[in-house]
Amino acid sequence: MNIKRNNHNISVYLLPEAILTVILGGLIYIVFRTDSLLMFRWFEQLQISDYVYKIRESGIFSFLGYNKTIINTIPGGLWAFSYTAFILLIWNMKITSRNIIYFIIIPAAGIASEIFQLTGKISGTFDYMDIISYALGAGLPLLIHIRKIKFKLL
Repeated sequence: MNIKRNNHNISVYLLPEAILTVILGGLIYIVFRTDSLLMFRWFEQLQISDYVYKIRESGIFSFLGYNKTIINTIPGGLWAFSYTAFILLIWNMKITSRNIIYFIIIPAAGIASEIFQLTGKISGTFDYMDIISYALGAGLPLLIHIRKIKFKLL
């Protein structure tokens, strides 16, 4: 992906940001979250669970300790960041009235899921920090690259 605008190679910045944040969020889940999550069944089906358990046992992220915010909240923000960065790449750093829904839909779904957890409409534990994490994660790529984004909302 070689997207150019104003002589800047946008993918040099956004693609690594998008890839690294999704990987870091995934690694936090793999290392710290309970192995009763559905993804661990997927690892078994893909026959990679032995590798996953070696990563879990390696202590690779032991410096983080067991911090509830890092383990339970930060991955959602990292994934929202990654999503927004990928959408910026896909839409060539342009936000228009036609494509803005793509920037909003996933972060809004994450925030809505928290609200539905609060009201008991879906199972889970409401945490206002998750809402903050989704909002910050989705907004940071926009703030970081604000000068490179072309807005045409009217």
